[in-house]
Amino acid sequence: MSKSFSTIEEYIQSVDADKQPLLNELRQLILKHAPEGTTETINYGMPTFRYNGNLIHFALFKNHLGLYPGTEAIEEFSPLLSGYKTSKGAVQLPLDKPLPNDLIKVMVDFNAEKLKDKTAPNWHKNYERWGECIELMHQLIVKTTEPLQKEFKWGTDIYTFQKKNLIGWGGFKDFFSLWFYNGVFLEDKEKVLINASEGKTKALRQWRFTDVKDMDEKKILAYINESIQTIKDGKEIKAEKSTPKAIEGLLKEALESDSAFDLAFKKLTTGKQKEYIEHIDEAKQEKTKLARLEKIKPLILDGKGLHDKYKK
Repeated sequence: MSKSFSTIEEYIQSVDADKQPLLNELRQLILKHAPEGTTETINYGMPTFRYNGNLIHFALFKNHLGLYPGTEAIEEFSPLLSGYKTSKGAVQLPLDKPLPNDLIKVMVDFNAEKLKDKTAPNWHKNYERWGECIELMHQLIVKTTEPLQKEFKWGTDIYTFQKKNLIGWGGFKDFFSLWFYNGVFLEDKEKVLINASEGKTKALRQWRFTDVKDMDEKKILAYINESIQTIKDGKEIKAEKSTPKAIEGLLKEALESDSAFDLAFKKLTTGKQKEYIEHIDEAKQEKTKLARLEKIKPLILDGKGLHDKYKK
């Protein structure tokens, strides 16, 4: 299915009328066995049930109903799956047979037990520590030479000028950071800007603080206004387009055998796809390639890039 859906109801209503009862039945079975607090959404274009993480997915195909409990559940219940076609993280349920209630129950229970103590990310855990820094920036940002537009991107507020990213900020464990998206073009009179990812980050530069007392409003405002001028002057580094890289070997086989994995991989940017392909290709031994494939699959299914955890 190529159409975009926002709810499971929309997904089910989009399929042929004769298949809708089957999907509704499966949905109700999952909800029956799912723990309290489970929510429904669409993820990777599929009906998804979440409980401190992805509990289980399903998707309708031409000749089968795909159920996606994940690799660990497939391995755990492999003796019960001998009558079904499976891949590393999926089970193919025939369209002309009753849904296996007991099998669905044990897989949902298994995943729920695994996820019950998982803590969801707390994006505001550093807010209180850096509250004064954040308040200072909110007061300062309205004093710029040109009005800026506040937009929500990448999980935080970003201020733009002429639709170009200009500045953002955030508190981390050890520092509070301002990031200037055109920082490479700034004069940097105070010699404070750093490139947090040398060799990868082209234009963005950071200014870090460990105490609000070190944040000089006049100096910060000067840097912001200079950033505005760089945009007025048309200064920018054009993003380099990643060249598509051929998918071969084990990764190709894994993608072809698991439609959910394949769909998640295709939703990644070309650059992230390339990182994963090279990560597998660089391994010399087959067992190393297999080990790497197992480690990256959960990241891909979660829509993450290979190096995302280092970019926070």
